Amino acid sequence: MTAECSVANIFCALFIVLAGQAMAEIEPEEMGSMTMAVPQPHWLITISDSASIWDGDTGEMQGKVNISDYTSGVAIDRERGLIYAPGSYYSRGTYGERTDVLVFTDLETLAPVAEVVVPTKLAAVFHRAVINPVGDDFIGLYNMTPAMSVSIVDVEKQLFVGEISTAGCALVYPAPGRRFMQICGDGTLQLITLGRDGRETARLRSEVFFDPETDPVFDYAVPKDDGWILISFAGLVYEVSIDDEITISEPWSLLTEEDEEESWRIGGHEVFAYNSAQDVLLTLMHQGDEYGHEDPGTSIWAYDYSNQRRGYQLELTEPTATIAVSADEAPLLYVVAPEAESLEVRNAVTGRLLRTIKEAGSPYLLQRF
Repeated sequence: MTAECSVANIFCALFIVLAGQAMAEIEPEEMGSMTMAVPQPHWLITISDSASIWDGDTGEMQGKVNISDYTSGVAIDRERGLIYAPGSYYSRGTYGERTDVLVFTDLETLAPVAEVVVPTKLAAVFHRAVINPVGDDFIGLYNMTPAMSVSIVDVEKQLFVGEISTAGCALVYPAPGRRFMQICGDGTLQLITLGRDGRETARLRSEVFFDPETDPVFDYAVPKDDGWILISFAGLVYEVSIDDEITISEPWSLLTEEDEEESWRIGGHEVFAYNSAQDVLLTLMHQGDEYGHEDPGTSIWAYDYSNQRRGYQLELTEPTATIAVSADEAPLLYVVAPEAESLEVRNAVTGRLLRTIKEAGSPYLLQRF
């Protein structure tokens, strides 16, 4: 061994010793976890290819919820501190063996904590009412294969209870007690009651109140303190109350004779919204023909609901199919701007623009807390 090699080896050995001492002095980093703040009245969830939680007051994202490519909506359980997300998953990503599950996500950590396997029939229709609570302990999941049914999950016991056939009647709208309402293709509403075990015990149909051929109602309904609000393609507003039976009010019209002459129509996806604290109804409106119920709105009309009087008319910067409103006494109006790929946040009572959340993209579903 030459002297040169010996010196090099000494330096190498010294380097290894010093490096080892330095590594020993560094404390290993411990993995931690973030927790989300307590949700506030102006928070909302946007659903597109992902589910994000936003604070409407600051415009800041609070977190993301894990969903599948086929998740059409979620349900929030504040009492249990959970978010329920139905989804379909394939063993090869986009094909292969399919598994449908209801995923339980912790509301603080946004981590999945449990799941319940359900029949592979979940409807991928991207609609708020594909999932809703039925009483305190059950969740109803809307199926369409194309046969219509509802899967019932016991969220307290975390188990699948069974499937209820609902031929001709769609979606899941909560009703007092262990009951849920559906909109039926024959112009009626259906009410299904569950027993303590989550199995069907009773079924009731309303009188026919709309003509599905001449003026059907939207399959989208919004909650009111004592029931639900439904609106027809022609702009007739129906109020539904549920007690021992289903009561449907005489309708009133969103449109005046002048509005009809100017071909104003209601249309969109999440096409109207209601805030009970301020008693304000907001609708997406456009000018078009009688088959334009899916056409986006070019303006938002605000109504004093109880007095059936129109307030402001807000011209939009671009057409949209999706709006929502918060549930508190100082409500915010959320408006998706699809071309700008952003979310506008407005004062729901005045329509004034407060902020724009550019990072929100162009979600197809908005869900308030």
